[in-house]
Amino acid sequence: MTNSAREGIDLMMTAGPVEVSPRVLSAIAQPSVYHYYPKFVEFFDSTTEKLSRVFRTKKENVLILQGEAVLGLEASIACTVNPTDKVLVLENGAFGHFFGEYVTNARGRPVYFHGESNMAFDLEAVRAFLEMNRDAVALTIAHCETPTGVLNRVQPICREAKKLGMMTIVDCVASLAGTEFRPTEWGVDIAVSASQKCIGAPAALAPVAISRFGWERIETKKEPVRNSYISLLDWKETWLSSHRFPFTPFTNDVYALSAALDEILDEGLDNCLARHADAGAFCRDGLRKLGLNLWPLRDEDCSPTVTAFQVPDGKTDTEISDALVKQHHILISSGYKELKGKVLRIGTMGYEAQRRFVSSTLDALEDILGQ
Repeated sequence: MTNSAREGIDLMMTAGPVEVSPRVLSAIAQPSVYHYYPKFVEFFDSTTEKLSRVFRTKKENVLILQGEAVLGLEASIACTVNPTDKVLVLENGAFGHFFGEYVTNARGRPVYFHGESNMAFDLEAVRAFLEMNRDAVALTIAHCETPTGVLNRVQPICREAKKLGMMTIVDCVASLAGTEFRPTEWGVDIAVSASQKCIGAPAALAPVAISRFGWERIETKKEPVRNSYISLLDWKETWLSSHRFPFTPFTNDVYALSAALDEILDEGLDNCLARHADAGAFCRDGLRKLGLNLWPLRDEDCSPTVTAFQVPDGKTDTEISDALVKQHHILISSGYKELKGKVLRIGTMGYEAQRRFVSSTLDALEDILGQ
């Protein structure tokens, strides 16, 4: 039976969801199982342990939320922020900005630090901003902004915030398993990622790592979030306490996540990060050789996991992306929000972070741009 949704696409080089390996596809196709069958409970526990190794933290700090990354991002705010709490929102892209919307939903007070979308945050300017807002209870930041291909320097920013007693919340959706990220060492209290990016599984799950201070904020919230799909406390009081689930988990997606984590750990996490770095650099170099301009102004601000490049004069984004599919059966990502129509994006995450796939994409681009 033909998969009509994917018809015409042989290779996905998108910014997520990403191409997944045959091993992961095979895992998700296994027969389903009752979630309280003892062997599945053991399997879920072992998957959490594997995930903790990718997060470089303790197993008891890790949850596997059953939903796309936005579930974890919303929960990180809804479960910690009280009405009138002042939260510093560092934004130089759409996903950094979304944190402010979640703070507003929680009736907190977002205070924005606006950065340029084509560069990482200026550390001295951020330090000054933190000093001016020492009364804030929390800080939020996106590590990799997938719409722009910019990688922010989370480590020094979170450490400065921790010195001032702030809780730190990081969107590591497009960075975990794709570039260096050490939440425990860097002073990150809640880190939210996704199965469908560098981990290399289908979109379904939101891996989360929570520090002791993060749990204190969750437990001491004036009106704790309970009996809710976004409740982190429900997970703590069921899974972390007694290996029960607050609701039925996505068993087959856990199979896929486990297989993807096995691939990372079999390769070796450091080797996996090096592969992403190589694929990203190879992509950027190839785009420059084609005469294309990257969206980030400086190479040191470029993420190894997604590369945004400007649509060249004389072409439109849809002309290029449509031709890639029709003529070469390769799909890349268009621009997002404010950059719609201005940039196109090539993902180098998970299974797709290989030179051979990047090379095929660059060759196809060269053919189309020369027409």
